[in-house]
Amino acid sequence: MRVGRIRRRCKQLIKELGLPASTDLPGLCDLVARRVGRPVHLVPMSLGGVVSGMTASTDEDYWIFYELRTSPWHQIHIVLHEIGHLLLGHEQDPAVTEDALRMWTPSVDVTTAMRRLGMTPDFARHHCYDNLTERETEVLGTLLMEHVVPTSPDHGLPLEGRAAELAAALGPALRHVRTDEADRSDGARGEPGGDAGV
Repeated sequence: MRVGRIRRRCKQLIKELGLPASTDLPGLCDLVARRVGRPVHLVPMSLGGVVSGMTASTDEDYWIFYELRTSPWHQIHIVLHEIGHLLLGHEQDPAVTEDALRMWTPSVDVTTAMRRLGMTPDFARHHCYDNLTERETEVLGTLLMEHVVPTSPDHGLPLEGRAAELAAALGPALRHVRTDEADRSDGARGEPGGDAGV
């Protein structure tokens, strides 16, 4: 798909949202919720450099997790990217969800784990989109940025309720990914003739 066609599609989506000249992220989430048919919640937390943002889907809500330890403008960019995937109807590869849940709950079968956490098959919406999908999402995010103003920074007030439960489920997974990455990095450095800079 050509860039011009992508821009036209994204501009049409924004027009259909009925965005005001400027809004903050919570205001945008309210408008997006009407479009996608369920509430969209924002959850700032430290993601440890594994991802900068991701969206969890439960039966009744979308939960956008985004990096707490970055600038307000970067946080907006991350959230708009995730919102872009929702607005554009990008489907998640179910295998990504199953792999994530196998990693987080290795002793429990995937169906049971999803039921316990109240998650739908598109829980882990990240790391599986092709270049065209990502390009389309970035164009939409950039166009949305023209309407969004930063609010006061969120300094990580304690999460409560469902957000805290989902964040607690993410924690072990993020630690596991970081450990795997560190092990691979250490292995590469320890091999004879290995490049320490890889």
